[in-house]
Amino acid sequence: MAVKFVVALFESKGIAEDACNRLRTEGVPHISLMLLRETAPLAAVETPSPDPLLLDDVRHRFAEFIRNGETALFVRTQNEAEIDMAVDTIRQYAPLRIRVAVAGEGAPIGQDLL
Repeated sequence: MAVKFVVALFESKGIAEDACNRLRTEGVPHISLMLLRETAPLAAVETPSPDPLLLDDVRHRFAEFIRNGETALFVRTQNEAEIDMAVDTIRQYAPLRIRVAVAGEGAPIGQDLL
């Protein structure tokens, strides 16, 4: 199975960090947070996503929801069980959006789950 990411958008960094800590407690090893800003560009040395090929597509897909302070959470998964566990855990923290994305250049971003 191709590597997939569960991508969730949260209203604040604090809520995203709570979800991230819960996922780590559940044993999920590959998690990344990215604070989204409407006005400030990303620094050239910053790598906010586990997969840079996803970054631009995710930013465009979530563009209508981005305001200063919102945070995206990325969870790298290997199989359907990991996807289900990540989505179920993330839903407990009331994200604005959840999406499953396939890694790779030109791959479709996936479908909204929330």
